[in-house]
Amino acid sequence: MAKFSVKKPLTVFVVVLAVIVLGVVSYLKMTPDLIPNMDFPYVIIVTADPGASPEAVESDITKPMEQSMATLDQIKEVTSTSKNSVSMVLLEFEDGVNMDTISVDIQQKISVLQGQWDDMVGTPYVLKINPSVLPVMVAAVSKEGMDVYDLSDLVTDELTGKLEGISGVASVSVSGAVTREAHVILDQQKMDELSATLEDAVKKQLKKAETKLRDAEKKIEDGQSALNSAKRDVADGVAGAAGDAVDKVRDELRDVYKNLEDTDIRDIIGGLFTDPDKTLEKLQKNLNELKASLSKLMDELESGRLRAQVEGTVSDLVVSLMDGMTQLTEAQIQLDQAKTQVESGLEQISDAYKKVSEQTDLGGMLTISTVSGLLTAQNFSMPAGYISDDSGVSYMVSVGQKITTSGELEEMVLFDLGLEGVEPIRLGDVATVAVTDDADQLYTKLDEENGILLSFTKQSNYATAEVSNNISDRFKTLVLWGALFSVVVLFLFLRDWRPTVITLVSIPVSVIFAVVLMYFTGVTINMISLSGLAVAVGMLVDNSVVVIENIYRLRAKGATIVQAAVSGAQQVLGAVTASTLTTVCVFAPIIFVEGLTRQMFTDLALTITYSLMASLLVSLTLVPAMASGMLRRDFTPKPGLLDKLYPAYRRAIVFALDHKAGVLLLSLVLLVTTGWGAVSRGFTFMPEIDMNNLSLSVTMPEGTTREEAVALADEVMERVMTVENVSDVGFMMGSGTMGGLSLTSTSNSDYDVTGYITMPEGTFGSDAGREIEALCADLPCTVTASGVMSGMMSYMTGSGVSLSVYGNDMEELQSAARALGQRMSQAEGVVSVSDGLEDAAPALQVLVDRNKAMTKGITVAQIYMQVAAAMSDSTTVSTVTLDGDSMEMIVDAAEDGKLTREKLLGLTIDPGSGMTSAMGGNTSMSSASASSGLSQLTGEDSGDEDKTFQLGDVAEIRETVSMNTISRDQQRRCITVTASI
Repeated sequence: MAKFSVKKPLTVFVVVLAVIVLGVVSYLKMTPDLIPNMDFPYVIIVTADPGASPEAVESDITKPMEQSMATLDQIKEVTSTSKNSVSMVLLEFEDGVNMDTISVDIQQKISVLQGQWDDMVGTPYVLKINPSVLPVMVAAVSKEGMDVYDLSDLVTDELTGKLEGISGVASVSVSGAVTREAHVILDQQKMDELSATLEDAVKKQLKKAETKLRDAEKKIEDGQSALNSAKRDVADGVAGAAGDAVDKVRDELRDVYKNLEDTDIRDIIGGLFTDPDKTLEKLQKNLNELKASLSKLMDELESGRLRAQVEGTVSDLVVSLMDGMTQLTEAQIQLDQAKTQVESGLEQISDAYKKVSEQTDLGGMLTISTVSGLLTAQNFSMPAGYISDDSGVSYMVSVGQKITTSGELEEMVLFDLGLEGVEPIRLGDVATVAVTDDADQLYTKLDEENGILLSFTKQSNYATAEVSNNISDRFKTLVLWGALFSVVVLFLFLRDWRPTVITLVSIPVSVIFAVVLMYFTGVTINMISLSGLAVAVGMLVDNSVVVIENIYRLRAKGATIVQAAVSGAQQVLGAVTASTLTTVCVFAPIIFVEGLTRQMFTDLALTITYSLMASLLVSLTLVPAMASGMLRRDFTPKPGLLDKLYPAYRRAIVFALDHKAGVLLLSLVLLVTTGWGAVSRGFTFMPEIDMNNLSLSVTMPEGTTREEAVALADEVMERVMTVENVSDVGFMMGSGTMGGLSLTSTSNSDYDVTGYITMPEGTFGSDAGREIEALCADLPCTVTASGVMSGMMSYMTGSGVSLSVYGNDMEELQSAARALGQRMSQAEGVVSVSDGLEDAAPALQVLVDRNKAMTKGITVAQIYMQVAAAMSDSTTVSTVTLDGDSMEMIVDAAEDGKLTREKLLGLTIDPGSGMTSAMGGNTSMSSASASSGLSQLTGEDSGDEDKTFQLGDVAEIRETVSMNTISRDQQRRCITVTASI
C-alpha cells in the first residue's frame, strides 16, 4: 500500500480530494441534534374515562388492556397506572423489535377492546417513547402593565398561530394562559318555583275537567230516570202496539248505545285536557238525543196501548210487553257501562291529583344527562350532502347552526308542555349560564411579572438552531485544537516544519473521511458522536506521527526519499495496525450491548472506530505519498528534544532492570490502589452536567393555603433575583407542565412551584443553586435547585434505589409499603425515603349486604351504577364558541342537590329502573324523559308497584384510605418504595 502510494501519488491525491468533497456534502446534509436518534422499545397507551375512580379505571380499562397487550409478540413487561379518569399502560418490548409493526398490532387490539367499553370512554392515545417528544425550546412571554387576560388573548389569538407557522416548528404548547369555560348550572330554586307554577296550572286543568265530568254524570242520571219511567209504563201494559214500539225503542236505544260506544269515555276524558268545551258539547248532545229517544218511546208506547185496546188481543199484548222489557233491560246495561266509564275517568283524575306534585317536579325531569343531551343536539351543525338545481349547479347542504352567544344559550327552549297559561320552558328558566375562568388559580411569573410559557417541539427532519450552531462551533473547535497540539508536538520533537505539515494535513482528512462514513451509516452529528470525535482527534495523529517519525529516522540514516517513504511505512505497518485495532476493540463492543446503553453510545463507538480506521488508512497512504514529495533531498538531521531525553531514559531503564522486584511490587500497589479508588467512588449512568441554567422546585408545607403559597413563591422569586448572574426567572404553580420541564419536578401538590432560571453564557448553575438554597433556608417551604439536564437524565435513568411490593389486597399492600419504607430509612447512606403512599386520600367504602339487596330485587353491581350516577355532578357537553371565545360547555348539577356524605345512605335506589334520587328529592338521576313524566298526568298508570328503598336499608359505610394512583406490574398491583442516596 505504501509502495503504491509513493509510486502513484497523483492517484492518492485524487482519492483524497474525492473524500473531501464527499465529506463536505455529507456534513451539509447531516442534521445536527442534541442526542442520537433513539427508538426505545416502549409504548404508552393513555385512555380517558371521565369521572371514573381509580378502582373503576383499573377494573374497566386497565385490566382488559393489560390482558390483551400481554399477548403481543416480543412483549417483555407490562406496567400500568390507574388514576382518576385516566388509565396509562406502559409496554416494554425486547430490543430490536420493529416498533412500526408493533404499533399496528396494538391498534388492532385496541379496536377490539373499544367495543366492550362504555360510550363515555375516550379513544386510547398510543405514544411511542422517543426523545423527540421533548420540547427543543422553552420561551416565556410577558408584557409590562398587561394583565393575565389580555396577555392570554395576545398569546393564544395572535402569537401562537404565527409561531406555529415557522418552518420546522411542529407544535407550540401554552402553559399559564387563562382557560374559559361555559357552565350551565341547574338552579334548584328556579326549578322549584317553576315546578310550583306547573303544578298550579295542571291542577286547574284537572279541576276544570272534573267539573265537566260531574256535569256529564248528572245528565246521565237524568237519562236513567227517564228510562226507569219507561220501564214502569211498559210494566203497566200501556201500549197499543207494544211490539212495534218496543222494536222501535230497541233500535233507538241501540243507536244511543252505539253513539256511546263510538265515543269512548276515555277519549272524552282525554279530550277534556285538550278541548274541554267541544268534548262537553258532544256529551250534552248525546244525552239530549238519548232523552229525545226515550220521550219518543214513551209517546209510541202510549199510542200503542190505545191501539191495543181497540185492535189487539191479549196474547199479542203479552208478547209485545215481554219484548219491550227485554229491550229496556239491554238499554239499562248500556247506560250502566257508560256510567262506569265516567266513574273510572273521575278516579283517574283523582289519582292524577295525588301524583301531580311528583310529576311536575322539574328536578326529576331535568337531570344533568337530560340537559346535556338537549344541548348537544341543539348545538349542532353538520353537512348533509349535495343537491343540484335545474341549471346543474351543485350545492352543499348543511343542517343546523352552532350556539354563538350566552343569550342564545339562555333562550333555548327545552320543552313546551302545552298547558294554558304556561310559557315554553327555556334553559334560563331552570339554570344559570355563566362563563368562568381559572385566572384566580393561575400563578405563572416571569421576573415578577405575569407571564405565559411556550414550549416548542420541532419536526423530526429539522435541526434545533441553537443546538446546530453549538455543534458546528464545537466541531470547528475540536479540529482546530487537535491540529494545533499536533503541530506543536511534532515541531518540538522533529524541529522541521515539513513533517509537521504532513501530519497536520492527515488530521482533517481523517476526520472528513470519518464524517463520510457517519453519513452513509446514519450517524448524526450530536453530543454523543461529537464526543467520539473529541476522543478520536487526540488519537488521529498517533499513526501519522509514528509513520512520519520512522520515515524521518530512515532519511536521517541516509536512505533516499523514496526508500525512506516506502520502508518507513512498511516497517511500522504491523505496529500501527495492531495499535489501532487494539483501541478499536475497546470501543467497538459497545455496539453489541443491549438496552438504552446501546442506543445512547453506539454513535460514540462508531465515530471513534471510523476515525481510527481512517487515520490508519491515511497514515499508510497519504503520509508516505506526501513525504516522498515534501521532504528535502539534501537532508541534514538536527538534534531535537527527544535526543536530549535519551540519556535520562537510558538511566531509568537500567535502574528498573536492576530492581525488578521493586518495580513489580510498586506496579501492583498502584493497580490495587487505583482499582479501590475507582470502585469506592461509586457508579452513575450519567455524570452531573453543570450548565448555565437551573431548575428550581419549591415544595410547600402541608396545609398551606393558596394565598400563603403565592406569598411564599413571590418571596422565593424576589430572593432568587438578587443572586449574581441570574438573568431571568420563570415560576409556575401547580401540577401543570413547565414547557416539558415537569420531568424534573417531583411535585405532588397543587400549590408547589416549579421554576426555571437562566444565566449568561460561561457561568455555572451549581454555584448559583447552592446560593439560592442557602438564601431560602429560613423559609417554611423547601427550595431545591438542580441542573435541567441532570433532572432530565434522572427521569430517563432513574435515581436511587427502588423496591416494589406486590399483592392484590390494597390494605395489606399499604401496610407492607410503610414497613419497608421504615426499614429502608434506617439504611446507611439513605437521604430520604418515599413509601409511595404520599397521594393516599381518605375514602368511603359502601358495604352492601348481598342477601338484603336480593330480597329487594337488585344486585350489588346495579346499586353501584345508581350510586355512581348520583355522584356525577357535572359533565362536559362539547366545545362552544361564545362571543368569539372558544371554550368547553359544562353542565353542573344544582348545588342543593349534589350528593354529600350525609346524604349517601339516604340515596333512593329503584330496582325497577335506573332512577336514583337524593334524600329529600332534590336530585334525581333518571333516564326517563320529561314527556314520560307528563304522560302519567293523563291518568295512564304503568302498573308498577313502588319498590324503591334507601341505600342505608341494604348497606353501611366504612371509612378507609384510597390510593389516588393504583400501579400494576405484570398484571399485579404494586407499590414502589424509593430511597434517595
